[in-house]
Amino acid sequence: MALDDETYRGPGVSHLTGLDMSHITLCPAIAFNKIVGGRYKLHILCVLHRGPLRFGEIGRSLVKGCLGKPITPRILSRELKDMTELGLLHRKEYPVVPKRVEYSLAPRGKALLPILTEIVRWGATGAHEDILEVPQNRH
Repeated sequence: MALDDETYRGPGVSHLTGLDMSHITLCPAIAFNKIVGGRYKLHILCVLHRGPLRFGEIGRSLVKGCLGKPITPRILSRELKDMTELGLLHRKEYPVVPKRVEYSLAPRGKALLPILTEIVRWGATGAHEDILEVPQNRH
């Protein structure tokens, strides 16, 4: 299949938003997935919106929303490192023994909070549990 001229010019005007996208090279949806994709990154951002937390506190807070399956320290460490390198999180190390490190949202991470808010609003409808066929709690 040959690519036409429009394919090379970029997306032009977004059909979804009506915004001019001709200056954009990478699709924002694909970029968003590359930035916060994965099993825990969005949840880490949600947890840190309340304020700085230490490594163990973040790990414990992820258990509830992940159907009770704990995140391994290796994976949490990798996710926090990736998010820090992308500028989503600040990592503050205190000069004390034992070592104390806190993570907090950087401005780039805070900029994602309105998007996360809308995701949570959608989730409050339970639509995600229907789609994923999550067993319902019986009270």
